[in-house]
Amino acid sequence: MAWADSLQDAKFRGVRFDVKNTRDSVERSLGINEYPYLDGADIEDLGAKSRSLQVQAVFWGDDYEIRLQVFLEALDKHGADELIHPVFGVMPNMQVRLYQVSHDEDNPDYCTVDIQFWQHKTTNLFFTRDWPLSLGDSVFNKIQTMLDDASALMESALAPLRTAKRFMNRVKALGVAAMNMASVLRGELTGYNNSVTDFVNFPSAFMNDILSALSFGSTKAASSSGSNSTVYTSTPAVAMSDWSAITTQASSVATMPDDLISGAVSGSVDMPTNITSDDIKELRVMVLTAVAIELSQQASDLLSDESLTAVLSPDDVEKITDDTRQAIQNAIDANRNAYSAEMDSVSSATTTVALDYMPVVDGLKDIALALQVMATALIQARPPLTVRTVASAGNLHLVAHLWYGDYTRATELQLLNPSLRDPNNLKPGDTLYAYTE
Repeated sequence: MAWADSLQDAKFRGVRFDVKNTRDSVERSLGINEYPYLDGADIEDLGAKSRSLQVQAVFWGDDYEIRLQVFLEALDKHGADELIHPVFGVMPNMQVRLYQVSHDEDNPDYCTVDIQFWQHKTTNLFFTRDWPLSLGDSVFNKIQTMLDDASALMESALAPLRTAKRFMNRVKALGVAAMNMASVLRGELTGYNNSVTDFVNFPSAFMNDILSALSFGSTKAASSSGSNSTVYTSTPAVAMSDWSAITTQASSVATMPDDLISGAVSGSVDMPTNITSDDIKELRVMVLTAVAIELSQQASDLLSDESLTAVLSPDDVEKITDDTRQAIQNAIDANRNAYSAEMDSVSSATTTVALDYMPVVDGLKDIALALQVMATALIQARPPLTVRTVASAGNLHLVAHLWYGDYTRATELQLLNPSLRDPNNLKPGDTLYAYTE
């Protein structure tokens, strides 16, 4: 991330101005306790004082006086308001303390305005924007924590099945279903190998195999067209096509336990007769959780790639996020449906399932929120999106020149309007999505 990508237009009370330099100061209040005949002092940190920002605005040109007057009127208004800092972004509740207007005879039609802003409220931080790269690290950490919680839940849920004879039919159903899943995935993913097929006794190992299969399938889907980061940035449609292939593969794995029961998918071993989805609920929960985890990691990796997100449209970012959040919701629903009833007998239960399933649900919710915040940060880092009407016949390059004074932004307009059939034959009255700035 650099100024070329993230520098924002400075504004105060909605009035835009150019900035020559800024100085941002933070001073802390300190309680200093000194003692007679004793060197040094005990210093107590009492917190930061009101933040102080010195900004030098600059105005020039034949009409600079008009723009200067509008800006000074904004500075003279009573009370604090929102300041858009060129580097730090949105800073609410900033109060003008003083300003000075400077003219120089050697620079006609030119002036500078030195302004000092003070923070009006507490806890106004400099950096108020979330950076996708740091949020991607947060998603990764949440996923690792959630994997541990999911493993603990599966161990608790399957422990009674290993010793109680009355569960033999369910043990058989789970074992055959897991074995068939492994065989189907080996057949569908050339080169994929699993380490275990015994889900009941080794649930964590089996989950790792499913995650490996999903990751392996995602890699195959993304590389099927020979795509890479360079291709993605030059042809964003390829990235979304690969994402569609990844979600399709994940969906087929998510429904595989039920498909094995219904006969929609055939395994290497005949499924036991008269079994239901409830007989293999632990496997269903594990698979849906694994799918949610893998899609979350894939989405986080995509949304953390600055070269890719620079060319993805807001609709593309929204689709990646929505698809992933839907997979997470499916996993949350499966966990709740399978284990929420355990809370009714938590005090007398022989297992800790009632206590172990909630951290999994909470972890999934935290991941979903982190992805939503990441997507929001990406979309809000760009100028607001609006709908504009083409005034005269032409093409996207002409429209970009008329709207922005920069014909090279035709590529940007093409990305924002993927359904546009003929970018070289625009007619008066056509509407296009476009950035306001």
